[in-house]
Amino acid sequence: MNLQPLYDVKERLECAAIAGTGLLGEDFRLQRAAEQLKPLGAASPVFGKISAGLDKLLSAPAGERAGVLLDLLALADAVVYTQGRTGLEGELSPLSTGAGSCRDVSYCQLQPLLTALTTTGGGRMEIVQSTWENHPEFFSDFRVLPAVVAGLGDSYIEVAELNAKILRGLGPAALPILKEGFDPAGKKEMARRVEVISAIEGANANPWLLELLPAAKKEVRPAVLAALGEDPDNAGLLLELSKTERGKNRDAVLRALARQDGEAVQAFWAAETGKKPEQVSFLAASRTDWASDLAAAAFRSLLEEALPADGRLVLITSQGVSAFRSCRAAILGKTSPAMLDCWRWVDQHFDLLKTLKSDTSLRFRLGEELENWLLLSLCCGGPGPLAELCLEMWEKHRDQPQYLPHALLAMLLTRPAAQVFDTFSPYILTEQPESGLEEGLQKALMQGLGQVLWDESVNKYQLRSFDLAEPLDPRWIKRLTCAVCPGNMENYFPFGGGDGVSEFDWTLMRLVNPEDPEHRACLIPYLRRRMGETGSWYSYSHWLLRCGGSPRGMLGTAMRRRKKSYLYHLWQMLSKGADTLPAEELAGLCQEALEADCMRTEDRELARKVIPWTIEQLQADKPFPEWSVWWNMR
Repeated sequence: MNLQPLYDVKERLECAAIAGTGLLGEDFRLQRAAEQLKPLGAASPVFGKISAGLDKLLSAPAGERAGVLLDLLALADAVVYTQGRTGLEGELSPLSTGAGSCRDVSYCQLQPLLTALTTTGGGRMEIVQSTWENHPEFFSDFRVLPAVVAGLGDSYIEVAELNAKILRGLGPAALPILKEGFDPAGKKEMARRVEVISAIEGANANPWLLELLPAAKKEVRPAVLAALGEDPDNAGLLLELSKTERGKNRDAVLRALARQDGEAVQAFWAAETGKKPEQVSFLAASRTDWASDLAAAAFRSLLEEALPADGRLVLITSQGVSAFRSCRAAILGKTSPAMLDCWRWVDQHFDLLKTLKSDTSLRFRLGEELENWLLLSLCCGGPGPLAELCLEMWEKHRDQPQYLPHALLAMLLTRPAAQVFDTFSPYILTEQPESGLEEGLQKALMQGLGQVLWDESVNKYQLRSFDLAEPLDPRWIKRLTCAVCPGNMENYFPFGGGDGVSEFDWTLMRLVNPEDPEHRACLIPYLRRRMGETGSWYSYSHWLLRCGGSPRGMLGTAMRRRKKSYLYHLWQMLSKGADTLPAEELAGLCQEALEADCMRTEDRELARKVIPWTIEQLQADKPFPEWSVWWNMR
């Protein structure tokens, strides 16, 4: 039986429901579908009922059409549903090895992910990322895994890199399909396959890589060459390849050699960096003493070459800036005696070195850069020789901000928390400063604290990948909330949009454990005060809600100070508040926003409509609405 007339009727009824019953008399397509259904109506009672319903609908008075239409559409939907079936003709064949497993997941569940993986356009990365976080098992399904592998060639680089990360996370299960159909002369997709395979197998991928090497071309060859560095037995081969490869292929050989060790490798790097000190950047990941010594020698060579002679002002060229930045990558975290002595040499000549800068277009000031590089090096090196060096240099300049952040971090990594607080908390000003130097010392201390954060995922304080010697002394939070110079420059946007906050408050909130009652007691009044002072109601409201507080009583003041706010940002904040605040409190916040009447011009009319309506909904114990409800009221 041909059911196409039934499907046509259902489609036309749906269109009529959207367009409105006032146009039914002019809908010739519905009339034609009704005529085509009549033969089916004569063959089956249920189809006859639909056909009779169509006649009734088309002849009904205007006031009765809506009810008849809905009844008829419900009947047509139900009948169409009963006609559905599953199955496919043909013989079953087993899945190819390594193409993924058969997961008990419906296509309906996988469809958004598959669409994101196989199409173009915006919004796809969020779908893939959230699915990986919430349903990682989907990615090993035989319908999904091939799409992830194909997605290594996605035109949107961030999506391609995310796919590579997912495949690395899947581990050995992804190897067969990654190697299947591999093209050694392919493009970036194939190069990423090499990188993923190397990340999963490590040195065990070496036989496969050596087999590929003779045929590897284009973008695949550098990926293969770099991956050869995983196996220490490849040192001799890589040294030979360094003589024959050129351009980006030779750079890949150098990246591989940076992971090798031995006398021949050391001699190669000594010669390489002797000719071009900036080549030491390839040794960034190496923690061997010889790599640290070479980095120190190259760094010192660049500094000595740049030193001004006879008091003349010297501008660093663009090539010089590039060389310094290349060298920076190699010195971070290095702790050999030669590197420590290099930093001592920098300290001895710092007054001269800080006069060196580039022209204004490059914005490179060597003195500032050196201070930041030593701080980053300490963060990469952790407790040990660099930490002791930083304390040694600070002791020589205790009245200056130059090494204050370094000393703070060094002590946090190596000393009791109470000792650290007693030593450094006086630099946080609780009274108006008498000089700019005092403000400079506080700013330097905050730069150091800015490297530390409370990591909620592990419930402890961390400095990069290092644990502090002891948890941060809880007195820090109270001291910081009493500071008199928190600054108002809105350079940080903690929630991705809305209004900004100062560096001081950004640093403070990264140190906060929002579940700690002591922290909450200090922070809630502080955040309310800062919200009123700055007008940054969006960011401070989110922080208040995170700490168990509420912006009520200060929201209107802050919005008036901000003057032009986005309605969507208000909805976001209130929606977050709906997770923890009672309906009465939420309605009070809505009332404050309504009375402030400070939405931007484009949102003002809609705000005056949706906010009173939302207050009524909350007072009637109804849930806070979705954004789409507000938007559809425009």
